[in-house]
This record gives sequence, C-alpha cells and structure tokens, in this order.
Amino acid sequence: MGIVQKTIGQAISDIARKFPNNHALIHPEVGVRSNYSLLLWEIERIAKGLIRMGIEKGDKVALWAPNIPEWIVAQLALTKAGAIFVPVDPSAAPSDLRFILEQSESKAIIMAGGAETEEHIDMVQDARDRAPLLEHVFLIGWQSFPEIILWTELAAMGEDVDAQRLEEREKEINPGDPVAIMYTSGTTGMPKGVVLDHTGLINKSLASAKRQGLGPSDKLCLFFPLFHMFGNTCISLTGLLVGATIVMPCLAFDPSKVLKAVYKEKCTALYGSPSMVIALLDHPEFKKKHFASLTKGTLGGAPCPMELMKRLVQDVGVSDITVAYGITEASSWITMTRPDDPLDLRVSTIGTPLECNELKIVSPASGEILPAGTQGELCIKGLLMKGYYRMPAATASAIDKEGWFHSGDLGEKDEKGYVKITGRLKDVIVRNGVEIHPSEVEEVLYGLPEVSEVQVFGVPDPDKGQEVVAWIKVKKGAKLTLSDASRYARRKLEKEKVPAHFKFVTQFPMTRSGKVQKFKLTEMAGKDYS
Repeated sequence: MGIVQKTIGQAISDIARKFPNNHALIHPEVGVRSNYSLLLWEIERIAKGLIRMGIEKGDKVALWAPNIPEWIVAQLALTKAGAIFVPVDPSAAPSDLRFILEQSESKAIIMAGGAETEEHIDMVQDARDRAPLLEHVFLIGWQSFPEIILWTELAAMGEDVDAQRLEEREKEINPGDPVAIMYTSGTTGMPKGVVLDHTGLINKSLASAKRQGLGPSDKLCLFFPLFHMFGNTCISLTGLLVGATIVMPCLAFDPSKVLKAVYKEKCTALYGSPSMVIALLDHPEFKKKHFASLTKGTLGGAPCPMELMKRLVQDVGVSDITVAYGITEASSWITMTRPDDPLDLRVSTIGTPLECNELKIVSPASGEILPAGTQGELCIKGLLMKGYYRMPAATASAIDKEGWFHSGDLGEKDEKGYVKITGRLKDVIVRNGVEIHPSEVEEVLYGLPEVSEVQVFGVPDPDKGQEVVAWIKVKKGAKLTLSDASRYARRKLEKEKVPAHFKFVTQFPMTRSGKVQKFKLTEMAGKDYS
C-alpha cells in the first residue's frame, strides 16, 4: 500500500464528511452517543478554544483522564491545533506525573474531574514546581477551582473563534510533524518519551484496519486504557479512520460492564491482551450469547495461548480474531496474522509484517541477518518514532545507522514470512548454561485443562545462575495440585526446562495496559526461594 500523506486532523475531517450520520462514539456509562458530524463539531470547538488560550503549533499538552469520550475529543482537537498530545496514566503517582510534565515540557494539561478531583489538582499544582512551562490546567468536570479552566469554558471559547483561524493553523501542520509523545512503561528504568508523527500513526492504523477487514459497519469495543497506544491508536484512531463506531463500556476495565456493552451494542470487534480476554471468558456473568455479534478483533501485548484461541474461535465463535505484535517506537503494530489464517498460525506466530514496514531477524552478537528458522533479535524499519524526547543517547542506541530499530525481542521467521516471538532478551532464563525461553514452558503448561493463566520466569540461584519458576492461576472450580503440575511438566518438557518451583496464585501483577510484570514476579518470588 502507498503511504498516505495526511495529518490526523485532515483524515478525521474527511471521514466525518463521508460518514456524517454513522455513530462515532458510544459510552453507555456516561450516556454519550455521538455521530461523526457531532464529533467533528466538538473536536473543532475544542481546537479553536485551545488556539484562543495560546496553544501554539508544537506545544505539548498532557492528557490525564480515564476512558471518557472527552479523552478522544481532546486528542483529536490537539492534532488539529498542531499541538503534541502527551498521554498520562490515570493512576499515575505524584512522582510519575511530575516526571512526565517536566520531561515533556508540557505547556498545559487536560484532566478529568471525579471523586478525587481536589487531590489530583493538588498533584498538578505541586508538579508545577518541577514543570515551570506548565501554564494552563483544563478540567473536564463541573466544579470550579481557582486558576482552572473548565472543559465547558474551553469549548465556549472555541465558539467565539472564527473557523478561518483553525483552517490557517491546520495548513501549517505537515504529516511529518510530531503529534504525540507516549511514555514507555519504565519497567527497566525511567520512562522514555517516544515522539511520534501523523504519518506513522495514520498509516499503521490504516494498514492494520485493512489486515483485520475493518470498515464503517464495524463496532469496536474499547476497554483498553486510552493512555496506552493500544487504546488510543490501535483501537480508537484505527476505528475512526475507517468510519467505524467506538464503543467504550467503562471508565476502567470492568468485565461485567464490557460483557453488557458488547451484547447490548452488538459490537463486532474485540481488543485486548490475553489476560483481559481470559478475565471476560472466565467471568461468572459470561454467556456465549454475549459474544454473538463478535467476529473479529485483535489480541496483543503478550503471547496468545492455543487454548484461549481455540476457545474464542471454535467455542465462542469469534472466527476472524487476529494476533498482532507492536511497540510504541514503531508507531503501533508491526506484524499481524490474517483473519483466515489457520488456528495454529494465529497462535504459534504473530503473523507477517504489515505492508508499511520491514522486519528482519539478526544475531544479537554480530548484527548479521539470520536465515529462516533461526532465532535472533527482531529489528524493524519504516514509520518509526522520531526519537526519544530529549534523550539522544537512548535514541542512538535503539536505532542503528541504517535506520533499523532494535526491539530487544527474540524470534524467528519462517520461509513464508510468518514471525514467531520466542521471548525477550532480558527474560531469557539461563540455568546451568542452558537458555530457557519462558514462552516455550508456558505453552506446554497451558495444555493442562485446569490452567487459566501461567507465568514462567527466572529467579537468581547461587549455584545454577538462575532457577525456573512457574506460577499458575487455576480455572474456577478446577482441581489441580502442585504435584499434578510438576508431573505434567516432567512428562512434556525436556529435563533441563522443567520448572523447579510451582505455585498457585489468584492474580498476577499487571500494568494498566494488561501486561504481566515479570520483573515484579521475580522480586516477589525472590523472597520465597532465596
């Protein structure tokens, strides 16, 4: 496919004029149902209000709110005003908020009101000591506070601004201009701000929509956090760019509300991490009829167990669900399976590269391109980030001189171009000199019908270097003993890969984006096995 040279603002305007009466946003919890015509009107009002408040092209504006319709309106209004949106985790600690506002040099913040409004405003005011460039605080809510501009006031200001001012601003924006700074999770150090442009976000969204078969008749269920790229780009922006409907069941992931919204709104596409989807299928309120309208969607963020894919496709009927692999630094998805791929390919691989980027497998030691079927590091080229904000050294170490981003993920590619992830360079367990990839062991343990979820990781061992640990979450009502799990592993795995320690748990430490934090598992397990 050819590269689309548009800004996000232009693309949204075009799609709104093409499908003015299509539902754009539905949020049952807050009672919002907007069509594309109304959505564009709201976006332009806020964009003009931001311009009146002195937001210039290139200014950074933080977005700090749960999954509410205004988040998406704000994101798109900022793109039209030429500003750079900076998503912030709604549950960010004071230190995290201070760091992002200061490091991103944000000029303003758009935040949500609620039960903890005063506490959150205090956090923002305290952060101003570290973020001297922060001038404006816009509050989505009804309660007034000194030096705070309400969202409704911002919108009213926009009504007083001539439409020509917005048109002139939009003409100044180029597709290659920065549009977002999205912060990495910071699991191995301070978060890095990934600078992304219009071209990358638009083209990755359109390429993934094409691969999934999305169109204006689809209804995408969005319960993934909007502060994360999976939420704001892979679901929201992708759906809106093809005229589809975005259904937002809840402010934060709530399986009960998701199940009700999918059923009532007749959603056609489901998105989430395997852990989130397992939580839906294992919920006491789940009934197969809830998912009757679902035919497609994408699982990402972690390897998809075969048992989960079988359950979704064969038992529940979500026949065209795809599996994808992406990273923030590559403007979202990099590879994706196809809806008609056989089940084994949709589980054992992460698909083939999207048409708008390239992928190669190289030796981590030499950088040499490896032949098909050989494990190495995944490197990506095409529609990459512009760099880590104010971190030139980190940028230089991530993207080589030939323009390839080194992901830190291990995998292999077959003769037909299908890619398989085998683990993270940093997650590989080395016991007695033998490399053990957690995903291999996890896939075997998922063969136990009683297992709902399993995580395999390493802990330090003074004699062997590392020891292998498996923590298991059992399905409700299932009977499984630790001895059963151990015996099964010894039967199915090579001797050197069998975990030394098994444990049953009820939950795993997770990021708000649905990824299990293996480094925390290692920390927790260190106390048990030291």
